[in-house]
Amino acid sequence: LGRRKYFDLNRLAMQLLAPDGLLFTCSCSGLLPREEFIRLVCAAMPEDRRAQVLEQGGAAADHPVAVGCPESEYLKTALLR
Repeated sequence: LGRRKYFDLNRLAMQLLAPDGLLFTCSCSGLLPREEFIRLVCAAMPEDRRAQVLEQGGAAADHPVAVGCPESEYLKTALLR
């Protein structure tokens, strides 16, 4: 359910973007791995548009990722054009 909501939200946002517009999108879901988040955001791009992932980010050093606990990498960002 959460993955579908991320897809829907990003699809709606992308439909509002002007050509060459920028989209900054975020996730704080620990159960959604970074690679899947990026795939999901890219899949939300309408078929008649193209996208470029310009930058990916995450939490600052004060939110370290615990070894053996991938869910602690819960903050994810992506900047697309």
